[in-house]
Amino acid sequence: MSDTGDGSQVRGSVIIAPVRDEAQPVRAAAYQRISEIMTAGDEHGVNNQRADQQRTAAARGYTIVMSEADNDLSAFTGRRRPGYEKIIAAAQRGEIDIILVFQLSRFWRNRVERAQGIKILSEARISIVATRGPSLDLSTAYGRAMAGMLGEFDTWESEVKGERQQLANEAAAVAGKARQGCPQPFGWQADRITADPAEGAAITSACAALLRGGSVTDIMRDWEARGVRPHQGALAWTRTSVRQILKNPRNAGISAYNSVEVARGEWEPLVDDVTFREVTRILGDRTRQWPKGFTTLLGGLAWCRCGNHVGGSASAHGRLAYRCIQGTRGDRPGPHVQVIAASVDEAVTRLAIGRLSAPDAVTALVVIPAREDLAALRDEEAALCARLARLGELYAEGQIGEQDLITGRARGEQRVAEIRTQLTGHDVDSVLAPLIAAQDTAAEWERLSTAQRRAAIGLLMTVTLYPSGRGARTFRHDVVLPPGRGIIWKA
Repeated sequence: MSDTGDGSQVRGSVIIAPVRDEAQPVRAAAYQRISEIMTAGDEHGVNNQRADQQRTAAARGYTIVMSEADNDLSAFTGRRRPGYEKIIAAAQRGEIDIILVFQLSRFWRNRVERAQGIKILSEARISIVATRGPSLDLSTAYGRAMAGMLGEFDTWESEVKGERQQLANEAAAVAGKARQGCPQPFGWQADRITADPAEGAAITSACAALLRGGSVTDIMRDWEARGVRPHQGALAWTRTSVRQILKNPRNAGISAYNSVEVARGEWEPLVDDVTFREVTRILGDRTRQWPKGFTTLLGGLAWCRCGNHVGGSASAHGRLAYRCIQGTRGDRPGPHVQVIAASVDEAVTRLAIGRLSAPDAVTALVVIPAREDLAALRDEEAALCARLARLGELYAEGQIGEQDLITGRARGEQRVAEIRTQLTGHDVDSVLAPLIAAQDTAAEWERLSTAQRRAAIGLLMTVTLYPSGRGARTFRHDVVLPPGRGIIWKA
């Protein structure tokens, strides 16, 4: 233990205040907390507690030097409470003498947090004064014992309440009833039964966008543009919050408890069951997750002639180029591709629009989904993806030739594309149908996000890029995308 020079002493990280001069004002920290509020931004509960603390301080001659509130935060779950942490830090620095609370349960309900707090406040010689309860001098054994016993009853009360709430929630879920004692779900009005026009439309549009090949990043931008905001006070949408909303069975009118579907809900559904199942499958498929949104049209989608994917990166002159990804190339023999992306994108886009504009596009490209055997289709898709991944290894090992690699990959990807088109659900919501139905396919293509364009290209063709050749200064379509090898049509 060391002395700070002002009469205080330091023990570990805690400054132990000297015995207080009774002539000095008592420095009080006022703390307020409400576990749960029903309406975002409602502060009347913490304001009432603060007013009560101010009356007590005035009556007893305390000076409130800081006031902190944790609104809509439980003290039982162990979640971080910023206001509580600031009060404890001030106590450790010796800046306060007492802590004003409405009741002890407002300060502690968690056993571990309470034990840690009692130790810190005991060493700092801080008392807790409840405006509607006892005052506890935590520098004494009696005060610490009473804080522990009273706090244990508070914890017991929270645990019993939790058990009752779990039973009530389970019963409500099984009965398909909308839960009222919880935050308002995104997509519905305050009664939790009637769809909210703006938020419901946002969810419906987002599901359709995913089925058309859109990304979660696209949906975030769309929701921001629509002006719909997250509930529970969040300032902006995140990928996680959007995904959680779209994977909620409630969207399809399904009541769930502990992630298990148990009944049909009484509320208005926003999408049908098939759409919901496909959306959750897409969001749960790691091969389809695009963490930051695509910035290139063909990066990770097109192939190098060696059987490895290409990626997008800046060339030596600062232009976007497609290169064979070195980190996944392994022992595949070269030469490997490096070509300016803009020229390839233009060529591939022109081919895609031409195919979508063809007279036979409606009959050749729009596949009416077969819904009766989705599980078998998903199993076949997984098996094909595993075989496609093995093809590159076989080529690198010399067990198959370049033509076998191209042909096998084209056939496998064509079947995968057919399966995914069927699993997409509705032909009107497929990736290609809106493009085919458009009077101006090129204009409709321009309206798509990069992720949606990639999805369309993935359904239409397999793109394999070949090196331009040493010293090439111009893009040669017949070299980079040689006939019969560069573009293999899937439909």
